[in-house]
Amino acid sequence: MTGAGTGAGAARIARSDLVLGRPLGDGGQGRVWAVEKRLVNRTWPVAFKEYHPKALGELRVDVLERMVAHLPSRPASEGRWLAGNTAWPAALVTDGQDVRGFLMRQIPDEYFLTLRGGARKPAGFEFLLNPEAYLRNVVGVVPSPRQLFGLLLALAEMLDRLHGLGVVAGDLSPKNLLFSLSGPRPGCFLIDCDAMGLHGAWALEPVQTPAWQLPGGERAETRQGDAYKFALLAVRLFMHEQQGQDPAPLRALDPAVGELAARGLGADPARRPAPGDWLDALSRAAESAPKTWPRPAPPSPAHAPTTVMPPVGAPRGAASAAASGTPPAAPPTGVPGPGGPVPAGVHTGRTPAAGGAPPYGPGQRPGTTRKGSGRSAGCVVVLLLVVAFLVWRGLGDSGSDGGGSAVEPGGGTGTGASTPTTSARQERARDQAEGLDKLLTDNSGHRSGVADAVQSLLRCTGLRDAESVFGEAAEARATLVERLDALDLDRLPTGLAGDLRTAWRSSEDADRAYARLADDASGSCSSDSIVSSADWREAAEANKRATAAKKDFVAGWNPVAGEYGLTTLAWTDL
Repeated sequence: MTGAGTGAGAARIARSDLVLGRPLGDGGQGRVWAVEKRLVNRTWPVAFKEYHPKALGELRVDVLERMVAHLPSRPASEGRWLAGNTAWPAALVTDGQDVRGFLMRQIPDEYFLTLRGGARKPAGFEFLLNPEAYLRNVVGVVPSPRQLFGLLLALAEMLDRLHGLGVVAGDLSPKNLLFSLSGPRPGCFLIDCDAMGLHGAWALEPVQTPAWQLPGGERAETRQGDAYKFALLAVRLFMHEQQGQDPAPLRALDPAVGELAARGLGADPARRPAPGDWLDALSRAAESAPKTWPRPAPPSPAHAPTTVMPPVGAPRGAASAAASGTPPAAPPTGVPGPGGPVPAGVHTGRTPAAGGAPPYGPGQRPGTTRKGSGRSAGCVVVLLLVVAFLVWRGLGDSGSDGGGSAVEPGGGTGTGASTPTTSARQERARDQAEGLDKLLTDNSGHRSGVADAVQSLLRCTGLRDAESVFGEAAEARATLVERLDALDLDRLPTGLAGDLRTAWRSSEDADRAYARLADDASGSCSSDSIVSSADWREAAEANKRATAAKKDFVAGWNPVAGEYGLTTLAWTDL
C-alpha cells in the first residue's frame, strides 16, 4: 500500500463504529455493504466498500484521501451535485492507522430495473445496447429516440461538469454508468468512482473494459479518452448493439449529432469534440426527436408483389418470374442470421409495421424472415410437405391404423378441440420447459466473479485468485452442458438447446483461455502484454460466440417462459 499521507479535510471513520447491514455486492476489488444509521449529506443511504487485501496492496491511499477531501473543498452546490449524481468517496474507513475502504452513497432506487423475470438489478447502460425485442421482452422498457437523446444529454452535462472539476472517468463503460427514465427528464448516475482520476492522479491503476478500449493503444487517463467513449456509447445506443462503430443509424435520426459522433470516434484525440461541444445539438434532439421508433414504410399497392402458383415441376422462383416477366431475383445480400454481423445502418430490433408479425415467436429463430417473393414457390412446396407430414404424424399419434380420419370422442371431427394426445404433448412441453428453467436457475450466480477476475487480470493483481475463479467457472459450465445434454427437450422450439449449449461451451472456452493467461502472467505481467496475448484474443473470440448464442437463446426462451409462467432472462443472466 503506497502513499499513506493524511489528505487535509479527508473524513475518517473507524470500521468498528460502523453498523453494517446486508452485503450489496462482492467483486475483485472488494465487498460492498449497506451501512445503517448513517446518511451522506444527511440525505442518502450509505454503502461501505471494503477492499480485499490484494487491492489494498495496489491502492494509492494518498489519492483516495484527496478524493474524499475534494467534496468539502468545493462550494456547497458543487459538493451536493457531485454526491447527488455519483457514488463519490465520502469518508475513509480505517482500522487503526490503516485505510480499509471508504463510504459512499448507495445507488438510488430510480437507478434500478425490475426485469420481466422479477430480478432487480442496477440499470446499467449495457441493458440498452440490445435490439428492441430484447428490451421489450426482458427489460420491459423500450426507450424512444427522444429519451435516448435525453440520456446522452444528461451524460454529456455530467462529463462536462466532471472535467471542469478536474475529474476524468477513464473506464467509462456501460457497466459503471446507470440510467433512469422515471423523472421529468432522463438521468445518469456514475459508480466505481474510486477508479476515476482526480487532477491527473489515480487511486487505482486505470483499466479499460473489453470492447471499450481506446484506439491505437491510447491511454485512458485523459478527457479525450472520455470523449471517444462517449461518442462510442452514442453510436451503440442507436445501433442497439454491444459492439460496432457505425454512426449511420444515429445520423439518420439527427445529422448534427451523428456528425459529432463520427468526429468523436476519430483516431486524432485533439480533433474529438468534448462532451460540452455536444450540448446544443443534444438539447435540440432531446426536444424534437421522435417519441417512437420509425416504422418501415409499407410497400405501395402498385408495387406489391403478386404470388403466382407455378406449374408443377417449375424451378424455384418461377412464381415471381411469372408475375414480373423477369428472371427470379437473387436473395438479398447482407441479411444477418442469428448472431451474425449487422450491415451498416440496419436497425436490428425495429418494431414491424402495424398489423405485421412480431420479430420472432416461440418456435422461430431470429433471422428467419421472408427473403423475397422469388422464393414463394419453394415455400409453398415445403409447406405442403410439412402439412402432409403433420397429418401423417397426427394419424399415427391418434392410434389410427391409417384406414380413416381421426375422430374425437362424441363424434366430433377434431377441428377446434384438443384431443387427449394434444393435451399430453402440451403437458410434456411444459415439463420440459420447467426442467430447463431449473437448470437455468442453478446456473444463476456462476459468473458473478468472472468480470471482476478479468479486471484483476488487466491490473495484474490477484492473478492466482483470478486463475482459480476462471477455472471454477469453466468447470461449472462443463457440468451445466452435461446436465443440458441429459434433458429431453424435443417439445421445445428447435435450436433452443443448441443455442444454450453453444453459449455455455463458448463461455467455458473463454474462461479456460483466461485461466491460462493468468497462469502465464504470474511471473511477469503488464496490461499491454495481457491484451496482446494469443490467449486474450482466443477469449475475446469465444466471448463473441457466447454473446451471439446467448442472445439467440434468450430470444427463443423468453416467449416459452412467458407461456408457462417461468423466469424470463436477459442474455447477461447466462
